[in-house]
Amino acid sequence: MWIVTIRSPKGEPREYVLKAGNTTIGRKSDSDIPLPDESASRAHAEFVYDPTENSVTLVDAGSTNGTFVNRERLHQPRRLTTDDQVRIVQHVLTLSKRDTQPKPGAEGESLPGTQPLTRDLLLESLDHHAVLLYEVSQRLNTVIDLDTALREVSDMMRVAMGADKCQVILAERFSQLHDLGFPVSIARMALDQRSAVIIPDAQSDPQLGKSTLLMRIRSAMCVPVMSGEKVVALVYVYKTRPLARPFDQNDLQLAIAISHQAALTIQRTRLLEHVRKEQRIRQLLQRFLSPPEAEYLLQEYLQTGSLPPLAEKTLTVVFADISDSTRLAERIGARRFSEILSRYYQLMTDVVFENGGLLNKYIGDGVMAVFGVATQRPNPEERAVRSALDMLNRVESLALAEAEPIEMGVGVNTGIAMAGYVGTDERIEFTVLGDTVNVAQRLQSSARPNRVLVGPLTYQSISNGQNAGPKFNIASVGTLEVRGRAQGVEAFEVTRG
Repeated sequence: MWIVTIRSPKGEPREYVLKAGNTTIGRKSDSDIPLPDESASRAHAEFVYDPTENSVTLVDAGSTNGTFVNRERLHQPRRLTTDDQVRIVQHVLTLSKRDTQPKPGAEGESLPGTQPLTRDLLLESLDHHAVLLYEVSQRLNTVIDLDTALREVSDMMRVAMGADKCQVILAERFSQLHDLGFPVSIARMALDQRSAVIIPDAQSDPQLGKSTLLMRIRSAMCVPVMSGEKVVALVYVYKTRPLARPFDQNDLQLAIAISHQAALTIQRTRLLEHVRKEQRIRQLLQRFLSPPEAEYLLQEYLQTGSLPPLAEKTLTVVFADISDSTRLAERIGARRFSEILSRYYQLMTDVVFENGGLLNKYIGDGVMAVFGVATQRPNPEERAVRSALDMLNRVESLALAEAEPIEMGVGVNTGIAMAGYVGTDERIEFTVLGDTVNVAQRLQSSARPNRVLVGPLTYQSISNGQNAGPKFNIASVGTLEVRGRAQGVEAFEVTRG
């Protein structure tokens, strides 16, 4: 018998058995093959089946928008073969023969087994399903995230083929195929041979494993999604209903064509995600670093895929804080104080970035910066102390410009600390932990008004060895008691020359 299968961008495929004589096609509800589409004519076309010659002829019934066979508009009756593709507006009709009583082991029109994914096969598949693929591409082009794209592809294929289950499985999940409810044996065939696999009758195929029988799969297809020579995903689709039409060559071609669209969509969404992540990391780094140094660390991130985690490092910490800011805010009012504080933050940030430091955080009216972590520039201790002295100069200029008595203290300390980036993909922070940080903060609290106090290792670095020379004016201030610490800290004051 002759079977007509109709596929449209929306809705499952429908099958009709041609009767002897005329089978009408059109928008009328009493048509033998109804087309619920405003673009179709009420009486659009008809198939004429001649049982004597076992032939099918297609006749256009004077339709407004035409009937097309292999992209050519039909003007005269045409005898069809199973290779012909009929299009009526958005609907694609294919013709197939099916034996009413197939012999055991006999092969039907479908092509069981595997087909290598050659360029010719892909081009043929794209050409054969151009109408449906236009709708597919329209829907996929609006998707910007990968998970949504995969769901869209799966839903469209399941509906277009009348399947019971369809899923696009990314390469990183191939080891979970069985847990996802897909026979591993079929996937193995597709991956090992880089081929599209179609199994019209899965229950009687001796090559398949027990999982196929246990899942009651009647007909199955598996198509690799290729990006160049690499398999980036598998399109897996199967039917379990006992009376469901088995997959045929047209289904396989459609699956191959959609898998190509899926490959392009996966590439596009991954590129968008890569760009979004790069922008997010760049914005994050520019909170801490000057633009050139942020770009340097960004390139390292793009190569390694991660930012430096918490690790033990020798670094220099700078703490700066405005003295008696509470009384100043009370006297001049919250609005005026917030304006001054905003200018103060900008000045302190500029100083840190100019000297190659990393701005760790703002703490109330204080600033914490770190040197020797995120840049290849030498002498972090010297750069930290120069930053501290420059902070005093800029705060004095700010006080003069605002006509307000703004004073501050700066503490600088060098030592071992845990430093690195912590958090999640959505929120990442640079963190510095350890006694070195605590000592720097305590030195700052003693450096009032407008003084810079440094710890012993910072003093040694800027006054000895490779940094020897009269670069700074340094004087000892003795041992300072540090709250929460059993031993005091030997402190030194660095003054402006």
